[in-house]
Amino acid sequence: MRSALLIVRAAALYNLGGAATFLTPGVLELLGMTPPAALWLWLPSIFGCFVAVVLWFSARDLATYGAFPYWNGVFRLSFVVAVFAFDLASVGGFITYLALGDLVLAVATIASVKAATRKTHRQLLTNT
Repeated sequence: MRSALLIVRAAALYNLGGAATFLTPGVLELLGMTPPAALWLWLPSIFGCFVAVVLWFSARDLATYGAFPYWNGVFRLSFVVAVFAFDLASVGGFITYLALGDLVLAVATIASVKAATRKTHRQLLTNT
């Protein structure tokens, strides 16, 4: 259970790091991206912060709230597939590294939450 808590909290901190990357002036340019309009900097950052809060508090009681980090792992996997299927890496190398980090966190989160809660994939997907 402890390893799942740490992995879920690491995913939360990863989201905060992504938000900080988008909002800190000059960082995207250093990573090889041209910053988009302000809306497209703030929107994913706010969403990332919200998800970080949900993950952080979900980690405290995975038996009850395990579906949240589990679904976050599923969404991370879909992001990874989208990056490579639609060549989103052409936006900048940063996206490739972000996707690879998400792949590791997605697999670790899904596996650890499943093990910690002793629930099936179906139970976690349907929150039953």
